[in-house]
Amino acid sequence: MPGPWHRPALRTLARTAPFLLALCACAPSRLDTIQVGPWFPARPAREVQVFSSREQTRRQWGAIGIIHGPRVPAGSKEIEKHKREALKAAAKMGADGLILVVETGVQDDRLDVRQDPEDFVTGLAIKYAANTSTSAR
Repeated sequence: MPGPWHRPALRTLARTAPFLLALCACAPSRLDTIQVGPWFPARPAREVQVFSSREQTRRQWGAIGIIHGPRVPAGSKEIEKHKREALKAAAKMGADGLILVVETGVQDDRLDVRQDPEDFVTGLAIKYAANTSTSAR
């Protein structure tokens, strides 16, 4: 048999649950960032060049980070927000450039389940070879 504390605790939970659920719904989406090379001092995002393919780059570079965004419904305006977040993440790594594309989630046609199409942002933060220095040991 529950103690006398049981009912007030349930009432408190019932009052705060909608607030907590609303708070979680407004939580910012997180990008996954994977370090694949050395990171450099952060720079302003406006200084990071954005490319839509590797072929657009004209200088030698090395990858310093991979950035993946969460999946969102195809055509969602959240993609633009994820692009800005990816640019900020690349700037925080000290990248000179960001190769940024929007990809569509792969659907498995073998499944008999209907899935709505989803998009996500993926990026490669790069550092130009001429802009790196290594200390002599």
